[in-house]
Amino acid sequence: MVEKALYFSENEQTKQQRREVVKFAVGVSMSQNRPPSALLVELQNQYIAGQIDLEQLSAALDAEYQPAPGPDPFARYAPGASPQGESAYQYEPYLHFDESSVGPRLP
Repeated sequence: MVEKALYFSENEQTKQQRREVVKFAVGVSMSQNRPPSALLVELQNQYIAGQIDLEQLSAALDAEYQPAPGPDPFARYAPGASPQGESAYQYEPYLHFDESSVGPRLP
């Protein structure tokens, strides 16, 4: 079997550029309160070192974390298989405004 050559785009040619790509990706994940797994950190380090490219990194993650079957490719669980949790409470705004005294609406 012939191995595919690594592919690095124009903005990921050097180790420093690949480190910046990873820093950005980790920043986005952390902003969503999703720290990287140990596997992802290992793959990111291999990517920074130039041992794997983003396509291989993505394929390794897909192989480890198979998406749930169903129409939503980003679903964590198969339809009806999600863990049971408490129902969300009924939202009640803490501020109430009397809009009856507001002037005429603009078109």
